[in-house]
Amino acid sequence: MSTQHSGQTAKIDVNEFVNACKRNISRVSNKLNDYITNPDEKNIHDIRTSIRRLDVCYKTLPKKIRNKKQVKTYVDKSRDLFKINSQIRDFDVITDLIRKNNPENGNGNGVGHTKFENRRASKLKESKVVAVGLRKLSVPNVDKGNITARKLTKRYNKLISNFGSRIQLTLPLVMTDADKVNELHEMRKDCKKLRYLLELVPYGKSSDKNVSKLEEELENMQDLLGAIHDCDATVAYLKRQTKRQRQNDIIEYIVQERKRRYQDFLIHCKSDITNNQDSPILLGIPRRSN
Repeated sequence: MSTQHSGQTAKIDVNEFVNACKRNISRVSNKLNDYITNPDEKNIHDIRTSIRRLDVCYKTLPKKIRNKKQVKTYVDKSRDLFKINSQIRDFDVITDLIRKNNPENGNGNGVGHTKFENRRASKLKESKVVAVGLRKLSVPNVDKGNITARKLTKRYNKLISNFGSRIQLTLPLVMTDADKVNELHEMRKDCKKLRYLLELVPYGKSSDKNVSKLEEELENMQDLLGAIHDCDATVAYLKRQTKRQRQNDIIEYIVQERKRRYQDFLIHCKSDITNNQDSPILLGIPRRSN
């Protein structure tokens, strides 16, 4: 993805960045309370999203701050919580997809239902322990006195360039090969990380329109890619189970669903990106001056 200049650019305002970091740290702290009280689908989603935004802030911070014990410990523990909740979310997605695609009208998921529920319950118990442990940690403080605008902007641009370039390189690959499961999944994660980076600090009036379009496009892409990944994760799970005819039927239904979702992805890419010279994915993003 190109990172050419677009209009007037400026260094990142350190105060704005530090305030954004504090908001994202507070968001994790606040969502933890809701999650520990009631780890339902909404709160699982909210804690995962807040941790992703925290992680983007952390990656942008100067190395000296990233290596501080208090900051690193808090972020590492948050990542542990994110990982476990991603597994719980996968359990829920797999269960839902199997039920929807069950040829016997969705009566149970049909494949190791009790065992599957027990595994989810075990992960949820583990996750709550991690969440409580994170709750007990001191909330880190980001000191703006250790951050310079020049170094912050340089690192920010580097991250933007890395994620953007990976998306640009991966896009033609996944558009020509539906079986690039890992590449599709990694591209989805890169879209999320780039979107959260763009949301982190304002670009200014001259670039707001382009950045806003790019954020919208990245969100569309991650939704389409997420739908494909859900099918891939479900099929992979089913193939690991003891083979039965009923299971094979469910797999076939989900494979067909995956094909439909991949076609939706292709249609979107061809109509809104590759055939649209004004597409923000092709135009790239405004780069900040160092």
